[in-house]
Formats: sequence, structure tokens, C-alpha cells
Amino acid sequence: MPRIIDPRRRCLDLPDWPEPDRLAWEAAMRGRRGRFSARGLAARLAPASIEKAFEGYGRWLGFLRYHGWLDPAVGPQERVTEERTAAYFDELVALGNSDYAIVGRFQELQAALRIMVPGAQVGWLSRPGGTPLRHRLAMEKRHFQVHHSATLYAWGKEMMERAVTLLGPRRRQVMLRDGLLIALLAAAGPRLGSVKLMQLGEHIRFDGEEWWMSLDVPDIKTDEPHRVPLPASLTPWLARYVEVERRELLGSQVSDAMWVNWGGAALGEAGIEKRIRWWSAKRFGAEHAFGVHRFRHCIGTTAPLMAPDTPGIGATVLGIGGRVHEKHYDRGQRAAAGAGYLAGLDADLEEARDYLRRLGGRPPPEADEADSAGAP
Repeated sequence: MPRIIDPRRRCLDLPDWPEPDRLAWEAAMRGRRGRFSARGLAARLAPASIEKAFEGYGRWLGFLRYHGWLDPAVGPQERVTEERTAAYFDELVALGNSDYAIVGRFQELQAALRIMVPGAQVGWLSRPGGTPLRHRLAMEKRHFQVHHSATLYAWGKEMMERAVTLLGPRRRQVMLRDGLLIALLAAAGPRLGSVKLMQLGEHIRFDGEEWWMSLDVPDIKTDEPHRVPLPASLTPWLARYVEVERRELLGSQVSDAMWVNWGGAALGEAGIEKRIRWWSAKRFGAEHAFGVHRFRHCIGTTAPLMAPDTPGIGATVLGIGGRVHEKHYDRGQRAAAGAGYLAGLDADLEEARDYLRRLGGRPPPEADEADSAGAP
């Protein structure tokens, strides 16, 4: 049964945008690709940042259309008035968006306007009425359960171990694939968009000794490649998935996609997120279900606790700057307050500690040194 979307939350896709907005966006995207033509802001932004601006602007247009305020004859900048943005702010609050999500929506709107209208004076969107948005909101982080990364990693391994005992091939293929994905998320914390784009031999590759996750600049938010080794205990499981379950899922299809479904189709973002939420609901209860991004919060909190002698390890694993890590991912103060947080360490946790220490000091191999064939 298709998911019913509250019409107040609907994002308009490009074909549904008013003509002035659509033409302005398309012109900006052409300028981004042109080598000799005038290049605007879009040429300097990562694809992920452009995608966020696009989605945020579609959300803004959806809001206007719902209220009957989407005049097709008005240009992008002209339709952004203080009255309309105040109503947009109130509706985002009424719909239960978090404080950070509301600020993010206004940042996306601001970025989209700067992309479409070079030189647009839209700085006021971050401080409507002269008061910064962040001062109008409590800027409280939502409280949610932070699991130890070793617990999530062990969960993924348990799923793979159970999968190989199943008699039905369909259940085995999907459970082993999903267990491997959960273990990878727990170990390295890639973003959902990066997981969707992963290709065997490029983003997940074997160098003859161990497996690496290698994410390049076009596929991530940062301006530097992010390469990390994967835990040694995943080596046989990665080899198994590549040689058995992935081949079976592909059938007669040929694809470089790392994560594939029945019939060989690559898993999209919605499919990946759905699988993680479904499994986490089964494991932790429906009220505590979570998606891909939660693994990043868990790593940001637990990695510094597991490897306190390796400064900046959380930021290293996540491929982000230290300030971003402290602001958005490190919930260690709250987590550490729980009694016995690190009590009863088991072998999995010891392995994770060794892995994190090594990760903090070992340089990755160059791409041309890696053997992309896969299995050891």
C-alpha cells in the first residue's frame, strides 16, 4: 500500500515547478557543466549540496501551492516575501519539524535562490526581521536512543550467521545482504546517498589484504576523499556476499552496484532506508526504529569512548571536521552518564577498539594499488 503523504509536506519535482523557476534552475545546472560559459554558484557546490537545495526549494513550492499562493507568473526571488516566509516558518513548526530541520529548510531555500538568481540578496532569510532564526528557536536536539556501535556491528554479524542457516534462498540472500549492510554502517557510517551510489571495485574494494570503503568527492558532502579500511572480521562476509548472494541476486543481469535486489536492480535510497527501519523495528521495537543516519550518531558518540587514546577518531571514521563532529554527532556526555556504559566488554568490542586505533594512524592505499576483483 503506497505511503500517504500529508499534502502540507509535499515537495514539488522539477516538472511541476512554475516555468520561471524551472527555467532558472535548468540554466543554473547548464552553467555548472559548462567549461567556458559563465559559471555560477552551482559550479562550486558538491552534488549533495545541490540536491539538498533542490529538495528544499521543492518543499517551499509545495507549501505555496497548498495554500494557493503559487503564482506561475512570478519569478523565484519575487515570490519570497517576509509574509510568506513567516507563514512557512509557522507551518514547519506546526508540522512538528525539529528546530534544526526548520533552520535547514531556510538554508536550503536561501541556497536555491542563490543558485537560480546570481547575486540574489537573500541573506535576510537566515535572520528574518533582523533576528537570527536560531534565536527564534530553542535549537534543542531530539532525544533518541544511541546504541553502542559494537552492539550494532554484532547485530549485523548475527544476521549473517543466521542467514547461512536458512533453507530458503530468497530469505538467505536478503538477510545476509542486509546483515552485511548493517555491519558496514556500524563500522564506517556512510551516508544514505553514498550507500546508494556504492559500486563494487570502486567504492567497496579489496586490496589483496583487506577491504576498503572509498568515497570520492562527487559522492560525498566534504571536499576531500574519504577512505577507511573495513574490520577484518568482515572480510569473509564481504567475500561471501560478492561471490554468492550478490551473484544470485543479480541473476542474468550485469551491474557494478554493491547493493542489489532480486532481479539485479540496484537498491535505491528509499529501499535501503526501508530495510534498515524494518530490521531495527524488529530488533529494538517499532517505537525505537531508526534509519541509516542513526549509525553516524552512534559512531560519533561511541568511537571516542572506545579509542580514547586516538584523538579525533570519531571525525576520522565519519569523514567530517572536528567541529561538525562535536556539534552534531558526539552525544557522549549523555551516553556516558548511563551507568555501566562500557561494562562487560566482549571480543567484538575489543576488535572494534583495535580497528579504531589502527584507523587513526594508517594511510589508505592508492586507488590504482587496489585489486577490484573482490574476493580474497
